[in-house]
This record gives sequence, C-alpha cells and structure tokens, in this order.
Amino acid sequence: MKAPLKRSAATEVFYGPEDGRLVVVYHIQKTAGTALRHVVRRNLGDAEVELLPGLAELRHTRTELLDWYAQWYGSLAADQRARLRCVMSHLAGYLLPALDRPADAMVLVREPVDRTLSYWHAKARRREGRKHMPSLEEIYAREPDRKKPERWEQFHNWQSRALLAVFHDVSELRFGAEPPADADVWRERLRALVADVFTVGVQDDLPGFVRVLAQRHGWAKTAVPQSKANERRAEIDVSAELRETILAHNWLDQELYELARVAQLAAAR
Repeated sequence: MKAPLKRSAATEVFYGPEDGRLVVVYHIQKTAGTALRHVVRRNLGDAEVELLPGLAELRHTRTELLDWYAQWYGSLAADQRARLRCVMSHLAGYLLPALDRPADAMVLVREPVDRTLSYWHAKARRREGRKHMPSLEEIYAREPDRKKPERWEQFHNWQSRALLAVFHDVSELRFGAEPPADADVWRERLRALVADVFTVGVQDDLPGFVRVLAQRHGWAKTAVPQSKANERRAEIDVSAELRETILAHNWLDQELYELARVAQLAAAR
C-alpha cells in the first residue's frame, strides 16, 4: 500500500469567503517553511482544504511546473477562483505567473551555509545504510555534471534559483565558486523579485517575520511552532575552510539572505 502523502510534501489549497486576500506560500526546502505553513493554516479559519500532489518529481523541470500550475488554475471554475484563499507547497511559486489576481507570495530564506548543512544531513540520513552520500568536501571538489544539473543545484545557490526560476531560465546561471561574468544580471533580477514579487523573511527570525505578516493580514494566531534541534547535526565537522567553500559556491544565496534580512527589517518598522 502506498504511504499517504505528508501534508508538508503536498500542494495545499484552501478555499474560503470571496472577500479574502490570496496567499501563496513558497516553501523552499530547509528554511523553516513547515513552521510558516503551520502559522498560515491556523489563521485561515474554517477554510476548505484540498490536498494536491507534491510534484517533487518536477522540482527541476521549470517548463513542466509552469504548465502544471497554469493548467490547474485554468481548470478552476469562476467561483473556485474567487474563493481561492491560499496555495502552499514546495513549488507553489510556479503558480504566480498564471494568476489573474494579486497575491501575497511569502517565502523564507536561510543563511546559506546553515541551509546547505541541513539539506546535506537530511539527504545523508535518507540514504543511510543503502547508498553512499559523498561528503560536502567531495561534492564541491567535483566538476558539476552539466547533463544532470539536478544533482548540483541544491548545493549551488538553490534558494536564489528557486525564486528566479519562476520567471527566468536558470539553466544559464553557472555553477562555480566565483560570480560569473553575468552576475550583475542575476543580482538585478533577484533584487526585483524581492522588491516587487515576494514577501521575504529570514529563517533565523521567523517570529519577527510572522509579526510582519500578522500585521499585514490581521492574523491573531502568531505562535511559531518550535521544532526540536536535530542532535545528529553535531556529527558534521564544519571547518572554516569548508564554510568558506560553501559560501563561495552560494555567493548569490548569501546576497539573497542579506536582501531578505533588510527587507524584513524595513517591513517591521
């Protein structure tokens, strides 16, 4: 029997009164997105909920994701569109180009070294006992396989790629430890998305981000779930050299994190 779909892995769709604002929660992996989704759910009241596929198999196929969300949104009856209150998933950002109404697109980002370590550890834990997981030192020492970019994207500016890919072809964003020749093009695109499209917060101040959202949407339930720290994370030996290597290969994510931190501080004033 197939295991039931976990809520955090699903595309969650909520319907309610026609006079509410549409919220899209774009849950980038390993950024405390699950906790943010808990907060949003509690403030949706008695909205009707529908669970759609998580689409994990499409995570690295931009065109198919855009097509899937466009077809799904296009299939909704007029009253369903009017009552659509919230869509949240790991890939919900790809809904934005299909919308014919404004939406508050919320996303959390995380300090890139911490996020990379968290992602690596989760992947290693899933492989434990059945498949070798290369160390981060090995991953960054290898030449990326251009034919299988999905194996590398999570370790090279993944958070920036996730935001940019909704509107731009990120296959042209090169892997590497130094900003490429067209770095300023990607920087400007990212700045525009943070300024004009996404409401961005930082994982290490999730309570502060929730306060910003609560003030904007009139939410009353602002308690943030506290997840227990993973004690096994201590097994990862993070040398200063490895930290510098991760940062070098995630140069755009570091800039995104700083943009998000400034944006959250500005919104809180």
